[in-house]
Amino acid sequence: MKSIVFAAILSTAFGTAMAENVTKPTVVMTAEDGNYSAGFEATHSTGLFTDTFTFSYSGLPGDAFGFAANVKNKKSDINFTSATLNGQALDLTNFGDNSTVYIDLPVSGLLTLVISGESFGKASYAGTIDVTSAVPEPTTYGMLLGGLGVMGFLARRRKA
Repeated sequence: MKSIVFAAILSTAFGTAMAENVTKPTVVMTAEDGNYSAGFEATHSTGLFTDTFTFSYSGLPGDAFGFAANVKNKKSDINFTSATLNGQALDLTNFGDNSTVYIDLPVSGLLTLVISGESFGKASYAGTIDVTSAVPEPTTYGMLLGGLGVMGFLARRRKA
């Protein structure tokens, strides 16, 4: 009986490790001059993980740029196995001491970033995502109309 209990304890001790998955609440991206940006991060203990980050911005069509990165240290490392933004595969590298996911896609609407990988030791990664919208801000239209008004005033004054 003791050998069965001992075998059961050993089998659970040497089973596959599974790190905790992270699902973050929707992050509202900050806006500045028609560009939207947000940061994200996750920390994992040893094992496999899949993290889901959701971002919202104006929703207008634009281009998303960014990255997620981990730098290996003596006690921990992360290797990325896959990454998608709104279901589209992203480029990634696991080379030397660096693991990186690259974001460069046209987007619109709500953004869902899913990153999967494996953590060795307690490791973390962080990143940023920026969306540049091609649609001018309302202040741009105001400046355009103001400039046209000044040009019209000068043209009218010149005639007189």
